[in-house]
Amino acid sequence: MSNYLPQETFIVCSHQMDPAPGVLLADPKMWNLTVIYKSQKKPLLTEVDMVLKDDFECKSNWGKVAAWSFLVAGLALGLAVAFSICTFGVGAVILGAIAIAATVAIASNSTKCNPNLVEWVNPHSNVNFEGHKALTQKSFLTCSAGPGVLTPFLDESEANAAAKNVAFRNWGEVSLTAAISGLFGFGIGLSGGTALAGGGGIGAAFFAGGKEALVGVVGAYLIFQPVAYLEAQGMQGMYSSDSGDTAYDQMLVSRKELEGSFTIDTPDDPYIGTSQTSAAENILYHSYDRYRQNQNEKYIKEIMNLKGTRAEREARIAEIVTEMKKTRSGAQTVEAMKRQKSGKILPRVKTSNKGNKVISQHKAETTKGMKAEVAKGFGGGINVAGLVLPLLVSPLNEWTFSVLADSFENQSGGGMTIHSVQN
Repeated sequence: MSNYLPQETFIVCSHQMDPAPGVLLADPKMWNLTVIYKSQKKPLLTEVDMVLKDDFECKSNWGKVAAWSFLVAGLALGLAVAFSICTFGVGAVILGAIAIAATVAIASNSTKCNPNLVEWVNPHSNVNFEGHKALTQKSFLTCSAGPGVLTPFLDESEANAAAKNVAFRNWGEVSLTAAISGLFGFGIGLSGGTALAGGGGIGAAFFAGGKEALVGVVGAYLIFQPVAYLEAQGMQGMYSSDSGDTAYDQMLVSRKELEGSFTIDTPDDPYIGTSQTSAAENILYHSYDRYRQNQNEKYIKEIMNLKGTRAEREARIAEIVTEMKKTRSGAQTVEAMKRQKSGKILPRVKTSNKGNKVISQHKAETTKGMKAEVAKGFGGGINVAGLVLPLLVSPLNEWTFSVLADSFENQSGGGMTIHSVQN
């Protein structure tokens, strides 16, 4: 006795968008189907049976479709906002709607699961049907599209529940992809449109929009993709068992054999816009300026407490002045500390107070500048969404995979005990 899989066993894919499970069929081209589940007269499946009755709608296809659709829609909307012209705004909405409708229509007919099915994992170790290993309730199928993992269910209600859970989360992931790509397109359109509306000409518009696109793609490679990789590794470590023998562990190993560990597909990836990079650059500059301001305060204290001969003190003060003049705030501090007649800096309380007053003023300006850059580059709904949404995609993907693995491992099989009979 064993829970073998008969033809028309239900199956759920980790990448499916359909809220209903698929159905497995035996492949008569691969064997004679002589071993059947007697009460229902259905052939029992083997490792060579990799046929789905109907193809799934795959989130890989929908993700690309959503990305390009909303990229175009966002681009049009960004241009419309830049020009602030009502008629053009209506045209942008129409253009975006057409792009979405066209690509969704393409996606609805683009999924081809059967040619992408790779192999069955965990077939029966010592039971063969016509020389092919039998499949059991603990076997699962891998697919190169995605890549995905397909898990069989003998109980229809459990299969329906698993399919709905997986599809719901996959739709959430695709929606995030769409939002991210829409923001990307909006940033490109707004940058290019603003340059054109400002009288910069077509060349300036292409340069501004192209710069936004280039910064976005580079940011995806250098920043968000490493973060997403680390997120995935962390989630996998959390879901994995110490023994490494759970359904999740085995499914994850099979998935990793099919996927690259570090891949990126434009434009459905996160990006950093020019506003973020510009803000980050200016914040770095302000941070360095703040460091030098603190250093200059230490130099003032040193001047006030110098020891040694007059020549030694003046030599050291000259060195300090040279160092402080390397920054604008330091140069102004030096000028404030000099005596009006002699131009010398003497270790007096009054001198110290003048210098520290100038530094305090510059510190206040630096703090104000840093806050302004944070608000410009990392504040506001659009910028926050552009930074936060990408960080949710990878965890949601790993969560979906874990949910399917748990359903696969915990299934009851519907109380079905199968007796195999060799005809």
